[in-house]
Amino acid sequence: MLEAGLGEALLRDLPRLSAWIRAIKETGVVLSVKVRANVVDDVELARLIDKAGADIIHVDAGNEGFGTDLDAILNYRDATRLFLIGNNSVKDFETAKEIFTRGADMVSAARGVLENSELIQELVENVTSYQQSIGWYNAPKHVCSDGDFRGLAFCCLPVKPCPVHEKFRKLGYTAEEFARTKLDFAKGTMLEYGEDTCFGSLVWCCKITKPCWIRDGVLNTIELSDAEYMKLKKQLANYVLDHARIPVNESH
Repeated sequence: MLEAGLGEALLRDLPRLSAWIRAIKETGVVLSVKVRANVVDDVELARLIDKAGADIIHVDAGNEGFGTDLDAILNYRDATRLFLIGNNSVKDFETAKEIFTRGADMVSAARGVLENSELIQELVENVTSYQQSIGWYNAPKHVCSDGDFRGLAFCCLPVKPCPVHEKFRKLGYTAEEFARTKLDFAKGTMLEYGEDTCFGSLVWCCKITKPCWIRDGVLNTIELSDAEYMKLKKQLANYVLDHARIPVNESH
């Protein structure tokens, strides 16, 4: 395969890979490109696949001896907004959930299925249940815990030095623009409420899985469920990315 210039060899010939993607997309198909992480510059590769017109990136994020390379998944998520599939060492829901928190929209499994023929069904049931309870099954980690750009939805008002500044600057925001963008989204939504929270609005509050009695008190008062709160946060994350001065696939 390598001698024929196929498979992993294409990762080292990006102009040809780009040309192939463009040619295939001309047929009108939905195109998924599977790649192996840590072979070439993953950010450059993700950008190229995105700009060439593919629809899906399927990342084999192997980390020899250590299971899934979660940092690789995160790097792809912050380099593109394409549908992202995470692969490697998916053997249970906990592993899948870790991959989801780094930005994967879906996971794929291979050896795990050979070891457990019920794995796919177990994953489907657990992901479905988790989505119903949390409202955003692949919600990111907080930015201060190495979350991807979507984690800006959970950041507080940028009034002190913290990782949020570096994150939103990569998208071309100033602190004032970032704050205004989040407040603009909140207008007319339930995220406007919460004057007793740390910064006076739920728009600045954190992920529902992080304990906060003040936030939860507001949610109870306005009768907003955890799932509905997180669905709004997902919409907020997309809004922040949609209004960025620098698109995700140009942000590094």
